[in-house]
Amino acid sequence: MTPLTCRRSMLGAAALGAFCAAASPAPAQRVGDRSRFLWVRNGAGEEVAGHYIRADGWIDWRLVQRMQHLFRDLRENTAGPMPVLLLDVLWLIQTGWRAERPLILLSGYRTPRTNASLEGAAFNSRHMEGQAADIALRDVPIGQVAEAATSFSRLYNFMGVGTYPGFVHVDIGPKRAWERGGMRRIAERPTPSP
Repeated sequence: MTPLTCRRSMLGAAALGAFCAAASPAPAQRVGDRSRFLWVRNGAGEEVAGHYIRADGWIDWRLVQRMQHLFRDLRENTAGPMPVLLLDVLWLIQTGWRAERPLILLSGYRTPRTNASLEGAAFNSRHMEGQAADIALRDVPIGQVAEAATSFSRLYNFMGVGTYPGFVHVDIGPKRAWERGGMRRIAERPTPSP
C-alpha cells in the first residue's frame, strides 16, 4: 500500500467519528453508504455541490472534473491537478458543519506565473501542484476552521495548515502549521501503543 493510498484509507469513517465528536454531528447515512458530499464556491461565484464519492465507494470522476474546473487558477483560467485526497480533507472539514454552507475557495490551483505575482506566496507552493486550498466558511470563525484542520493534521500526521486573517490554508503535504506567515511547528504527540 502506498503512503497516499494509506492516507486515503485513514480518512474514512473513523475520521468522521473523531471530528464529529468535537463539532456538530454530520447527517446520518445509511449503513454501508460510503458517499462523500462536498459543496464549494470559488471567487468567481461558481459552485459545485455533489457526491464526489458515491454510496458504493467509487469515485465520481465527472464531479471531480467539475471540482478541478472550480479550483482552477482564475487569473489564467487554467486548471491544474485535482487530487481526491485534497477533496477528502475538505470534506472532513466541511462535515463538521454538516455541509449546510459551501466552503468558500479563495485560492486553489495556481500557475507558476500567478504564484510568483502574489506577495508572500511560497516559491514552492503546493498550490502549483493542485495540492492546496485557501478556504473559509461563511459565518464560521476562521479559528474554528483552523482548529478543525489542525486536529486532522495531528490525527493523521500529515497536512499543512496555515491560519491567515480571513482564510485557512490547507494542503496535503507534510504536517506543519503556521499563522499569518510566521511558521510554527505542530507539537508532536506520542502515539499511544495498541
